[in-house]
Amino acid sequence: MALGLALPAFSDTLTLRADAPTRYTVVKGDTLWGISGRYLKSPWKWPQLWRMNKSEIRNPHWIYPGDVLVLTYVNGEPRLTLEKGAQGDIKLSPQMRMDDIDQAVNSIPAKAIEPFLKRPLVTDQAQFQSAPVLIAGPEQRLAFGTGDKVYANGVTEPGSWQAFRPGKPLIDPDTKENLGYEVVYGGDLVVDKISPDVQTLRVTGIAEEILKGDRLVKAPKDQFVRYVPHAPDNGVQGKIIAIYNGVDGAAQYSTVIINRGSREGVESGHVFGVFKKGKPMEITAADGQKKVVLLPAEPGGKVFIYRVFEKVSYGLVMESATELNKGDVIAAPEAE
Repeated sequence: MALGLALPAFSDTLTLRADAPTRYTVVKGDTLWGISGRYLKSPWKWPQLWRMNKSEIRNPHWIYPGDVLVLTYVNGEPRLTLEKGAQGDIKLSPQMRMDDIDQAVNSIPAKAIEPFLKRPLVTDQAQFQSAPVLIAGPEQRLAFGTGDKVYANGVTEPGSWQAFRPGKPLIDPDTKENLGYEVVYGGDLVVDKISPDVQTLRVTGIAEEILKGDRLVKAPKDQFVRYVPHAPDNGVQGKIIAIYNGVDGAAQYSTVIINRGSREGVESGHVFGVFKKGKPMEITAADGQKKVVLLPAEPGGKVFIYRVFEKVSYGLVMESATELNKGDVIAAPEAE
């Protein structure tokens, strides 16, 4: 869906930074975005530098501290190759330890997105209302704390669960479509006992609060955002419809929600430019008549998509030249 803005052009031209290193040794704390920025002004063009196809973008090679990146040229075109260090010799297999995976380089700063990989949750209202529900806790209390034994109805599986309470609807600003409900995460629980009518759980952690009447959702498996940053190639455009925690403006490492999801072809790893709507200005035309014109949209920042639902996606602001706001347009990044 085109939004009618005069956006800067996107270019596939690959331009190296003048100070791009011939060899670079990966160190602990590096991110794929940061490493890309050592070579390119446009970090999302990383796949071009590696000559990756779509399959490799979605399932990139693991990169570890100690690995060495080597800049070469093939037929005059710059290309990066990888010399594996000792840690990089580890092969991904069913026996691979989770701490080995944790040492691999993340696409973007892990600490900035870890809470959002497990929460919050966007769901259909009817689906949420049919989820298992907390029905009681100790001493007739309405709020529960870590270590409390609580009771639920509808839990059918053992393991870890999360408590959520109703939040706010996410509404498309243009079509007014309800894109889903962002529900509020309360904390974590683990199942002690399952019986037909009442299930016993224990609270293992509190984020905000867990209340009687909260709905329970099975805790998701650990996710690892290793996707290579890349621009969308389907021309999708949209808008920022919310900034997490309800703040007015987003800056670097803020999480924003956009009104596009898997339905529109958005995927984890997509990088969007954020564009500020041009301001109206009154001018005097050649015929002497006054009229109001709209100035072109101006680049405001870059957003890396890391969690995708059907109709909305969560993105981390990686760059912000100015404050980003609800209503700002997202589209393919501008040419640089």
